[in-house]
This record gives sequence, structure tokens and C-alpha cells, in this order.
Amino acid sequence: MGKYATWLACGAVAAALVLVGVGLDRVLGSGFALSLAGLALAAFYLSGTFGATTPFFGRVASTSSEPGHFALTFDDGPDPRHTPAIGRLLAVRSHRATFFVLGVHARKYPEILVQLAADGHELASHGEDHRLLAFAPPSTVRRQLAATEAAVRAATGRAPAPLFRAPHGVRSPWLSRTAARCGYRVCAWHGSVFDTAQPGVTRVVERTCRLLRPGSIVLLHDGDASGRLGSRRQTLAALPAILDEAERCGLRSVPLSSLLRP
Repeated sequence: MGKYATWLACGAVAAALVLVGVGLDRVLGSGFALSLAGLALAAFYLSGTFGATTPFFGRVASTSSEPGHFALTFDDGPDPRHTPAIGRLLAVRSHRATFFVLGVHARKYPEILVQLAADGHELASHGEDHRLLAFAPPSTVRRQLAATEAAVRAATGRAPAPLFRAPHGVRSPWLSRTAARCGYRVCAWHGSVFDTAQPGVTRVVERTCRLLRPGSIVLLHDGDASGRLGSRRQTLAALPAILDEAERCGLRSVPLSSLLRP
């Protein structure tokens, strides 16, 4: 399901919960008690679906605040226009990142995955095709994970790190449990950079640098999952200044899996 259709459908579910409460109050003469209960359920549902770090629909992986270390992560690649340059720049500066790759892109550009792995970066799963999973049944979640795992294994000879970041962080009540049964931990991020909106290099740097602290997970993008071939040149251009600030703060990016709590 696409982004806008998911938003509308989730909004409809939340509205239905509220309306059921209102209707029951009118039928039963219970004042506003059930209306408020419906409102609370709607808020719970929307927070669990769209709140990437909320525990309502399952616990997401958390990091330890290990001194001197944080995790740069990149979504939606690999993209030959940006991913190789990002990976190489990080490696030259002795930083390592986690790339949450899409299976459809991994199959198209396997040589980029090979280079990322050779440079010491971590490969993880962003699903097969970036569809939002708010209403996807467990079987679809399993297929998304299996397809991406097969693509990474075919390219590099080994499975990705058992980490999964749901597209846009959108989850269903059963997504985290399904991923866990497949051996994956669901990962989120801290704060928001919104580099895909191309706000300008300066803003990408400023927004990212505000997030730099031990144990932080920074979300950036090296590819475009929309099919519109959006540029990530601003992200690439911002990276040297981001690394400069990280190093000034005594921080170095490491693979996300090395920071996760058990």
C-alpha cells in the first residue's frame, strides 16, 4: 500500500474507533465515557502505527550510550549515483555506517553491496520494495524480509545483519513479532533530518549535528524509493561537515548492531 493510501486508511480506522465510542454513548446513555475510550484507542493505534519508537506495537531495538560512538544509517539504496561515494567517504574517514537496503535495488546493483561490505559497512534490511506495512499480513512481512535477505546473500555471499527498518517506520500490531520470528530486530532512529525533502546542504548539516551524541541513531538516505530518481546529492555534500562535527565532539560512527542493547 502506498504512503497516501496508508495515511487515509489509518485515519479511517482511527475515526471509526472514535465514532463507535460516540455511537455507543448515545445508545447506552453513558455520557462521554465510551467516546473518550474510542479517542484513546484511536490515539493508541495511530501512535503505534506511525510512532517509529513507540512500544505500543512491539519493542524496537535500543542503543547503549557508549562513549564516543553513534550510528549513521542510510535508507533506500543502493543507488549508483550516491551510495558508492558515501560509502567510500565514510571509510576514508574511518567511520562505518549501516545501510538499510531495498531488495529491489540490491538485486539491480549487487556490486555496490560488495563494495560497501569490503569497506566495513553493515548491510541491513529495509524490505523488498518500500511498501508500507500497516495493513500487510504476516506472510507479506515474511516475504519482504526473505526477498531482501536473498538479494544481499546473492551479492555478498552472506546474509544481512538481522536488523529491519520498516519503510517510514510504519508498523502493524504484528510486524515486530513477525520480524522477530524471522530472526530480525526492528530498528528506528532518533530525531528527524528530512534530507529527502532536499532542504539544502546547510540545513541537512544543522539538523544532523543536533542529533550527534553517544548512542544516537541518525537516519539519512542514499537512495530514492519513490521511483522518481530523487537526488541525494545534498546528503552526500553535507557528509564531510557532519563528520567534522562528529569528530570535534569525539564521536565516530560504528555499525548499528554494535550499539544495540541485548
